[in-house]
Parts: sequence; structure tokens; C-alpha cells
Amino acid sequence: MPIANCVIIKGCMKRSGNLIELWAQEAGVSSEHMSVNIIASDEQLGNKYKIMANLALPTLWSTSDISSIQVGLAKALSKHFIVEINEVHVITNIVASGMVVESGQEIKW
Repeated sequence: MPIANCVIIKGCMKRSGNLIELWAQEAGVSSEHMSVNIIASDEQLGNKYKIMANLALPTLWSTSDISSIQVGLAKALSKHFIVEINEVHVITNIVASGMVVESGQEIKW
């Protein structure tokens, strides 16, 4: 259940490759349950990044897997949107078992 909500500034919508496959490859994990939502930003104030991503991961991932998945996401976004890696910001939120509802049912792991 790696889910990324990515806010992209309008000027960097140029794309290269399949983002999900790039992410899976960079992270070294299966793309089977990955989801990405792309949200175009109208305005960004303060410290600016071309891409800001909020990543949700379940607690079942190990610390090393979490590291691979979040760094892999940053690298994949950089490659897919053809921006420098220092213009990508990722924040990871860890989701506890039972805090996800899918098809009307709480998901427990």
C-alpha cells in the first residue's frame, strides 16, 4: 500500500517513462500495490520545491524497506518529471494496522 500524493508545480509537467514502474525499480519492490496521485499546484509559498510528495506506508514495512521506498519515490519523481533530485521533497507517514478502509472494510495486517 505505498500511496504517494504528489503536488507538482505547473512548470514541470514534462514526463518520461512510467512513474509506477520507475518507483518500483528505484525502490526494489513490487509495483503491485503502489498508487500515485498527481496534483497540479496553482501557487507555492515559502521554501519552494518543484515536487512535494506525501507518502503513506503501512507499519508492516521494515525500516530499510521504508528507506528504499521513500528514496526510490524521490528518484522516480525526479526522473519522471525531469527535474533535479534537490527539487523533490518527500514526507513519509507511517499508517498503523486498522487505519485504512478499503471496500468498506478496515484493513488489518
